[in-house]
Amino acid sequence: MLVKNSLTLEAISIFCISLILFTWGLSSQEVISFDSRFYLFALEMWRHGASWFSTTYQQPYPDYPATSTWLIYLFAKSAGTINKLIAVLPSAMMASVTLVMTYLVGVLHNKHWGRNAVFLLLLTFTFFKSARSIALDLYPTMITVCCFYLVYSADKIARTNRTLWVYPLLLLSFLFRGPIGLVMPTGVICTYYLLDQNYKRFFQLGLLSTLLLIVCTGLLLLLAQHVGGNHFMRDVLRMEILGRMTHSHLPIYYYLTNSIGSYALSFPLALAVIFGTIYYGYHKHYPLPHIAFIWKLTGWMAIIMVGMSIPGDKKVRYILPMAPAAALIAAYPFSILLKENYFIVLRRIIIGLLELLPCLIMLTTVGIFYYAKNHQWHVAIAYPLLIILLLTLQLITAILFHRHRKQTTTYATKILALAAISFALSYIMLIEPIELHIDRAREFVIAIENQRLAQQAELVFYKEQPDGLPIKYLINMPKEEQPLFINNPQAIIDSHKPAYYVTSVSYFRQLPNNFTKKLNIVGYDYLGHKPVVVFTKKQ
Repeated sequence: MLVKNSLTLEAISIFCISLILFTWGLSSQEVISFDSRFYLFALEMWRHGASWFSTTYQQPYPDYPATSTWLIYLFAKSAGTINKLIAVLPSAMMASVTLVMTYLVGVLHNKHWGRNAVFLLLLTFTFFKSARSIALDLYPTMITVCCFYLVYSADKIARTNRTLWVYPLLLLSFLFRGPIGLVMPTGVICTYYLLDQNYKRFFQLGLLSTLLLIVCTGLLLLLAQHVGGNHFMRDVLRMEILGRMTHSHLPIYYYLTNSIGSYALSFPLALAVIFGTIYYGYHKHYPLPHIAFIWKLTGWMAIIMVGMSIPGDKKVRYILPMAPAAALIAAYPFSILLKENYFIVLRRIIIGLLELLPCLIMLTTVGIFYYAKNHQWHVAIAYPLLIILLLTLQLITAILFHRHRKQTTTYATKILALAAISFALSYIMLIEPIELHIDRAREFVIAIENQRLAQQAELVFYKEQPDGLPIKYLINMPKEEQPLFINNPQAIIDSHKPAYYVTSVSYFRQLPNNFTKKLNIVGYDYLGHKPVVVFTKKQ
């Protein structure tokens, strides 16, 4: 009972502390990058009420289920306002649950494994970035690790009735991420049963999941037809299913090469661990402890990467559900005292680098400070505070090194914890402010809108696709207004109403000189990372 209470308390602590970490300082932050589209979904639902599909320009959008937008809408209704914190909160909660479930999977072997996996997951760049964003891929990530925990713990403690909860979770994953959300956790659990040689469970889960996928997809398409007719139904079919197979033609090895950096530290370290287990298991025929668990985690990681490599549409965030498996594999040499030379050297190298991580980040911070100063970058980075915090962490690391380095497993866990804190601080206080500076748009949009509204002019986008740059403009407008879209310069001449035209600098430069002489440039700046110009017609 005491052990169970201790686990519960530790799990609750992981959830609460990580949730604070994932949402710290977001309430006043500008929405940037890919979050802009999802924030527009939330804004429109906040302004016009709940709908079956998310909307842009008050029209249903076919590419994503509206379930995650509903969650944001409910949080916004409860808080009485909507901002980046409210929009990110559901994703942050999913990330925190993912950490808790990763911990619980590791704890089935020992506490150090669970803790180390949590710290390595926090050290994983894409996971941490997603946790502080509006990230739909965190929903299947959370559900995948929950499904794995249910199945694996059911085997460990002989409670097979736990596996029945897998099917409601698969349905939930579909509701949040569409067909891809159901397929990924299904693939992981099917691989688990295949490696376990439990063919009855393998075929049972595969058959029922396929049936669930067909029924859910059919209902989704019927709902799309009800909302937007046959044309919208075809758009949903193309964007959520068929388009993912043919949309892009990136190489099949894309995820393997791009994940090494995007999912560092856990993914490259997991590959190193897998190499070691293969070497000792098959070449040396040397039995390693907990090797069956490692193979099941490897199967989890592999099926996500291989399965998502088949569709043409590839983005690094799509394979986020493999991150908990990578973290658990990467935690292996730090959680079990392996005496093989390969793992001893690997452990020493990684621990040695992590011992110096606060110092390395501190040097990077100093370098960025001088770069920003020389290039007149006005980035909101609290340099003195960050350096003081990193110095403190480096001092604590040095004290631990002198006092506890012989306690390998305990020492490794403490170093991983300090490294995770160092990385979190560097992301929140250094990397994120730089991203916000590079992708900023709010001040420019508000300045332009104040002028436009004072003159009661229309908002017109010239040669811009509605699903691109205009979204970043719309989410920063002080009040909602439906813009116009034109592609022909003649439409500017023919218009007799006062209007503010927004376009990319590249499109503006394509206009003839005799045409631009009739225009008055109101503003020139960056809308995100793209240079834009705002102009009106001369009276």
